[in-house]
Amino acid sequence: MLEGFVANNVINMFSLSLVFTLIVLNIYLSTQVLNITDLTCDASVALGGCSYGALVICGINPVIALLTATCLGAVAGLLTSSLVINIKVEPVLASIITLTAIETFIVKLSGFGHAIIISCGGKTVLSSHTAIENVVVAFIAVLILSILFYKILNSEYGLAMRVYGDGVVIARSLGINTNRILCVGLGMGNALSAAAGALITQILGTFNSGIGNGSMVFGLAAVIIGSKLVAPNTIKSSIIACFIGSFVYKAIIALATFGGSGTLGSEYNGVITAVVLVVMIALAQDGKKKRRII
Repeated sequence: MLEGFVANNVINMFSLSLVFTLIVLNIYLSTQVLNITDLTCDASVALGGCSYGALVICGINPVIALLTATCLGAVAGLLTSSLVINIKVEPVLASIITLTAIETFIVKLSGFGHAIIISCGGKTVLSSHTAIENVVVAFIAVLILSILFYKILNSEYGLAMRVYGDGVVIARSLGINTNRILCVGLGMGNALSAAAGALITQILGTFNSGIGNGSMVFGLAAVIIGSKLVAPNTIKSSIIACFIGSFVYKAIIALATFGGSGTLGSEYNGVITAVVLVVMIALAQDGKKKRRII
């Protein structure tokens, strides 16, 4: 009984680490490729998770719910980019405005219920799924989205994104539509975060307005750790670094909070996580050189 419980927890942690890689890819895209700071990530994860849960509770097919949640995340990214383009707001402030605006919708969506127990065709679509089934669903979804992400960044359009990250003036001098690049970049990144939120709801079987809390910090830490461990210099190696950083960070945090809960109590998990995060980032940045991704 105990062995089965531990095995399910390990599998669920693996599934969540896999799903969180989508958030890391979003952070990588905004900070490393586009070279901007987008704080919409946390809100996009919560928007994706709560919208997915609400749609499933209303009887919508889970696949359609996942696609809808992903599109809503893209809309959040487009809203941020439109503020930057049309009102000339700094990306950080624009993302804060977007985050504040969609917070109301997230709270409304979370009011549909926290536990997903809805049935579809006589079979519960979420709660009855085993840990193995969830990891298979997560693996397929993450694999498809990661391949699409790689294909886009490895195309001429992805090259234009990297030129944009080198400098808007340089990009414009080369005839690149910088406004379109920003819209596509932020829309694509936040769509990944929203998809991650939907998959997290699928795995946990519950959702609430705080499901995306800490996603931005997690993504930044995973990008830094992954870049130190893999030393990426291509798009493919950078994506691999995001996967490795996500798994390493999640595993160490899980071990640290599990050990701390046994001695200090679970209320100290936040402090333990913060301390471990600072130590890991400090070690990862030690002697780190800036690498150019080609």
